[in-house]
Amino acid sequence: MEKSNVFSNDEIIRCTVCGKDLMEDIKMSMVQIITDENDEIVRVIPCCKGNCDQILQDEIKESEGNGFRDLITFVNPYLYINNIMQMMDRMFEGKGFANQEAFNAYSDLILNCYQYVSRNLSEEEKEFSKNISLLPL
Repeated sequence: MEKSNVFSNDEIIRCTVCGKDLMEDIKMSMVQIITDENDEIVRVIPCCKGNCDQILQDEIKESEGNGFRDLITFVNPYLYINNIMQMMDRMFEGKGFANQEAFNAYSDLILNCYQYVSRNLSEEEKEFSKNISLLPL
């Protein structure tokens, strides 16, 4: 998949188990979303489908819920924003993240997928973004 130039760094979404770049075979890539008994997200785990997925499933506690999304749903523009809106709805309902680690993993996933959803910035947009980030809120 092609990346935009939105970010200057070259972030890679890797399988938590084997370390493979998941974008190399996105149709065989997924994100496990593990929840606790209160339906709060405790872990967000990118991984390969198959062996790596099974290794992670074997580690899930009996009290935890196991959901997943195909990674491709995070790089489709419509589904990308839909994922964010669903998460905002969960947070509004008080079913957000159980810990900082899960929140950070979801944030990293959203940020790293954004470069596949967005278009390249023009030079004018790059300059404007640089200048606006210097202003206080």
